[in-house]
Order: sequence, then structure tokens, then C-alpha cells
Amino acid sequence: MTRKQIPISQLKRSAIRHEDLPLSLKARINYLQQALEEVYSQPIEKWLDEFQRDMNPESEVVWWERLTRCYLAYTEPKDLSFKQKQAAFKILFTLGMGNDLQGVGVELSCLPEGAREELLGLTGKTVQ
Repeated sequence: MTRKQIPISQLKRSAIRHEDLPLSLKARINYLQQALEEVYSQPIEKWLDEFQRDMNPESEVVWWERLTRCYLAYTEPKDLSFKQKQAAFKILFTLGMGNDLQGVGVELSCLPEGAREELLGLTGKTVQ
């Protein structure tokens, strides 16, 4: 599959596809919002709105749950600053979107030694 780059100015929000989400899915989304609040500060209403616009909100929640597990696995056992937590989130988000580590060198440089290998390992990427 080839990727086509579209300028952000040309992107349009999709319509609401799901008027209401199942309560169990809302609970999972609420957990994600709370777990990532420090580094991805969005009100719960925005989270819910975005998932209501997704074609398949369940699979999107699964993606965010994986990202959150990786983020917490990396940050919770460490004494990281806010800046370092933001850097870790950005790197994990970038990897989760299927990209490599190009463009996140600044973020990597502010993390503790070994972060590159640890973050790649958490996401199942191979260390190059």
C-alpha cells in the first residue's frame, strides 16, 4: 500500500457514525483518557466524539489501549520529568502509527540511556 500525504488544511472530520457507544467501550475510553491525561490532555467529551466518528471504534480503542500499556510500562517504573513523559508518549505514538524513529531524535535525546531500545522493544519493533 502506498501512502499519500495530504496537507492538514485539506483534512475534514468525518460525520458521527455511532450516535452512542456501548457502556463498556465508554468505560475503556474513560480509562484511556485518565491514564494519558498528563501527556495527551483532551476532555472526555472530545475522546468520545472522536471515537463516535471512527468507522470501527472498537479497533481504535484497542490501538489506544496498546499505546497506553506501552506508555505506562515505560514511564511508571521510572522517575521521569513531565518533558520526558511527553517525549516517551510522542515516540510511542510515532511508532504506533507505523513510522520509524526518524524525526524524534530530540525526544530520544532527553530520555535516559537505553530508552531507544526499551521503547522499540515495548512496541515489538526491531532494534536497528
